[in-house]
Amino acid sequence: MCNPDPPEKSMRIETENSKLVPDAGKIHLHPSKGMGRGIISDIKTTVGTHWRSEMTNLNQKTIAVTLLLFISVIAPTLTFGAVYGNVTGGNMGAVETLLGTSWVGVVYSLTSGMPTCIMGSTGPVLAFTVVIFNFAELMDVPFLTLNAW
Repeated sequence: MCNPDPPEKSMRIETENSKLVPDAGKIHLHPSKGMGRGIISDIKTTVGTHWRSEMTNLNQKTIAVTLLLFISVIAPTLTFGAVYGNVTGGNMGAVETLLGTSWVGVVYSLTSGMPTCIMGSTGPVLAFTVVIFNFAELMDVPFLTLNAW
């Protein structure tokens, strides 16, 4: 059997390490600012600096990128909206999918710092909606209420 190091040797190593890095292994937490304070400070610093120049930078490239994103979002949104209308018996359709996608896209672009992220319906969400619709019919509860819940 191996004998562990004598206590005085381990104390000596611990002392030497604490001299090298005095706060080694300690966690320092700064007091939190509160809910939403970081976003508020980002908005205050952004609106006064480069925000005005970016918002007034309307040129041909800006319009082209905006149209490209609009077309790349609207085509699958309308397609998935038509499928939603078929599988949910008309409870959800293209108009609801388009409104939901636009609302989520605007909120996400304003709060996430990633304004060009494409939001929209996907296959797994459609499959989940079909399951929820079938479950609502089976349990004889309103689909939209169950889906919102």
